[in-house]
Amino acid sequence: MESPLTPLEFARRARKLYPNQEAVVDNDRRFSYAEFLNRCDRWSACLQRLGVKAGDRVAVISPNTHAMLEAFYSIPQLGAIIVPLNYRLTRRIFAI
Repeated sequence: MESPLTPLEFARRARKLYPNQEAVVDNDRRFSYAEFLNRCDRWSACLQRLGVKAGDRVAVISPNTHAMLEAFYSIPQLGAIIVPLNYRLTRRIFAI
């Protein structure tokens, strides 16, 4: 059976085949595939309890850290849409 290798399917496959391999390094924080994806599962569960469902949009404002990466897996797991916000954009950038 063939199935597309989406980011979520890649993550599930990596957790199954390489649970203890290092997956994420963020300064001094390190997570294996199992640890990282368990964190994503917990975040998905929290969002679900807050009422987020398939088709909803979830805005995220975060620096480029493991938390932002977790958002890119946690939110789509629910069928919701991630809307990353760039906090570095300023009004001056848009001035012509």
